[in-house]
Formats: sequence, C-alpha cells, structure tokens
Amino acid sequence: MNDVDFYLEDLLSKFLKINPDEYYLSYSGGADSHLLFWFLRTYLREKHPNEYNLFLRIKIVGINTRNEYPEILKRIHENCDVVLKPKLFPHEVIERYGMPCFSKDQDQYINRYQKGSRCKTINQAIFGKKFIGEDNKIHKSSFQINNKARDLLLNNKLHKVSDLCCFYLKKLPAKEYEKKTKTKPILGIMGDESLRRKRVYNSCFRKNGTFTPIYDLTEDLKMKIYEQYKIELPKIYDYVNQTGCIGCPYGMYKGNTKKELELVSKARYEYCWKCFGKSYLVRGLKKQRQIKLF
Repeated sequence: MNDVDFYLEDLLSKFLKINPDEYYLSYSGGADSHLLFWFLRTYLREKHPNEYNLFLRIKIVGINTRNEYPEILKRIHENCDVVLKPKLFPHEVIERYGMPCFSKDQDQYINRYQKGSRCKTINQAIFGKKFIGEDNKIHKSSFQINNKARDLLLNNKLHKVSDLCCFYLKKLPAKEYEKKTKTKPILGIMGDESLRRKRVYNSCFRKNGTFTPIYDLTEDLKMKIYEQYKIELPKIYDYVNQTGCIGCPYGMYKGNTKKELELVSKARYEYCWKCFGKSYLVRGLKKQRQIKLF
C-alpha cells in the first residue's frame, strides 16, 4: 500500500467517526472540496460499497457567491444537492461593510479601529506593543498590522476596510442552512495552507462540531491522489493554485489576484475593479491588459 492509498484508508477511518445524518459536505468546486466529493461519491463506491451507501446520506451543498469562475460554478451546479445564494451581491456587501484589502486578521483590526474602537487589543495591533523578552531585549508584539496599512490608516488615507465579505457571501448562508437542517459542515480545509489555518485547523473536529478530515493533508500528497486516480482538475488550476471569489485581494500575496484579472472576461474584470479597486491600488496593482481565457 503506497502513501496515497494509506491516506485514503485513513480518511475512511475518520469518516467512520461521524453520523452522516448530522453533516453535509461544503462544496466550493475547488480542488480541496472536490477531493472529498470524489472520495464520498467515487472512491467509496468502488472500494467500499457498504460505506458508500452509508455516506450517500451526506448532502453536498454549494454556495453561488455570484463571483465564481464559470467552470467552478458549473461544477457546483452539477455536483451539489443544494445550491445556496447569499442575500447580498459582492458589491452590496462591500458598499455596506467595507472592502477586503490586506489579510483577514489585519482587516478585522483596521475595521474596528475605523469604527472608533481604541481598546487595548486594537491599539496593540495598530501601534504595536514593546516588551522586554527573556533575552533582556526589546521586542514587539507578535501581531500587528503592516507599516503601510498603519500609515494609511493613521493619516486617514485608507478606504473603508473590512474582513466581512466572506462572512456575508459564504459563512452566513451556510450558517442559515445549518440552523434549518440541524447539520454541521464537512470542510475541505488543509492546515498547511497558511499560518492562520495551522492555528485553527489542527484536528478532525473543532469545538463547534465542524468536521475537517483533510486538515493533515499536504499539497504534495493531494496532487499524488489526483494523479493516481485521474481526478478531474479544473483548467483554471493551470494558472492559479487556489480558487475562490474572483479577484479577491486576499489572493495577492500568492499572485493569484493579478493572474485572475488577466484571465476573466472584460465584464467580470470591470466588476472586480468596481468591488475591489481601491484595495488593488493600495496594494500596488494597476489596470492591465487581459488574456481573457475564461
């Protein structure tokens, strides 16, 4: 048994710990959630028919944020039992609550500061906190917003910033579905994708009951699974390494945002600039010529 098959069998052992009637699979159409979809609907059918019938009771639920790649949206509609829609369009969320810009952690603190909060935690994140370490040297607090964000914020040159876009477009529709169906989500989240995720997703189960069975999967092993079992990978992954809302500024640190804006239609390109343009300019991204593949 190679490392791919060992992982998949171990993944089954994780699923056997849950009651399928209490969960649904949160399906985005991207590589991670599709791996779990494939595992439940194809791998188990071929390798473990009894377990396949058991976990067939798990509903596949997707969300159309209205800012998805056409082929990703197509996968959502083809593979999901239920497709949810947020009550607000992306531009409506941004107009009401603010625009994503730097990172979720930084934008959360910036948003609260812009609203008038000056509590100790906020001030430490904005201004930094100095303290004497065990080495008797002066250190700064472990988290604070970056210098550019701080300078723009304190000089009143920063637009309305918020980390709430994902909440209203994705998390809120999911929470409403969970309340209605009394189910909890199975999330295709890998812990090695970011420091934030490593802190939050370090076991199969979170305190709120969320099931994250591939938290320990690495990118290399994931791609081995895709290759060994010839699982379909959307064409967009030839150009970016992660999919989500098109043009989200949070993809800039990996270079995804710039690539995405080169590939989409002219109408989608202009819509992304309408939604996120102020953040693009702050982060140094300018309007550019498009390739228009999607």
